[in-house]
Amino acid sequence: MRRVVPPSRLRIRHGACAAVCGLAHGPEGWALSERPAPAGATRVEWPLVALSVASPYPTAGLSTTARGTMVLSWTPGVVRCIVLPDLAQAFERRPPGATEARGAGRANAALLRADDGWRAVVLPSIGDRLADLGPGPVAISADGRQVALGDDGATQVVALADGSPVAEYPGAVDAAAFAGDRLWLAAGGAVGPAEALTPGTGAPVRSLVGAATADRVLALAADGQVWRYGTNEPPCMWKPVIADVTAISLSEDGEWATLAGPEAVAVVRARDGAIGLYVGGASSIALAFADRVVVGGDWGMALIVPIEESA
Repeated sequence: MRRVVPPSRLRIRHGACAAVCGLAHGPEGWALSERPAPAGATRVEWPLVALSVASPYPTAGLSTTARGTMVLSWTPGVVRCIVLPDLAQAFERRPPGATEARGAGRANAALLRADDGWRAVVLPSIGDRLADLGPGPVAISADGRQVALGDDGATQVVALADGSPVAEYPGAVDAAAFAGDRLWLAAGGAVGPAEALTPGTGAPVRSLVGAATADRVLALAADGQVWRYGTNEPPCMWKPVIADVTAISLSEDGEWATLAGPEAVAVVRARDGAIGLYVGGASSIALAFADRVVVGGDWGMALIVPIEESA
């Protein structure tokens, strides 16, 4: 683990822009410019936005942690803990083969995946708390106190503090996520609370994410459809406006979702996929505090804020 002094900022243009936009480098530096919405997309009201700051840390993926005051950024072989709103790097870690990080939504803790499997870490130092968690599926609770891991045809829940067992659920699963205080699992296309899941026969779930403060989860299926599930509410399904979705996330209350793809990212309404914010030219996205959004790509990362906060 290394603590690194942040490099110089990327130059940006601070002007206001519509929420459906593209991000590109121009004569004044990195700037947002309005562009048409994707064909067939439904829009919801969103304020004008502006770039607040940008840093030259390349990113293949982003994950919100610590109540949106930090994000985890990763590229192959490197994981960085980035502090908001300055986009300053606090620490970095280079486990061999690092490919992913998942932050605890409301705590200074996370999961990292590398060549030796998953490990649980504390932030911002990215130091190990639990190592050798296996290949997954895995999930970390929003409060950072529990970790779920699939192993040998069952899902075990352990305490992050010392690895002591908390619960166990039989059966192989495709994905896991904590939502509020409850663990949800996916198996054979079916999604449900861990204690009540009956495996299905539909398209497998590629990714399952949960809301930090609500009993709601979002599932990205192998057929490209997105489903939102919640306790005491019917499931809803929609087709994402982003082509070839690579990552999803949910807001703390489960009302908003993020979608990331190779050429664009978006914040959408979680119940139907209607667009709030859409940014071409980025390939990763994370929700931050106070309606801020971090976007990134191989060029670095940038913080997008509502225009009334950009001065």
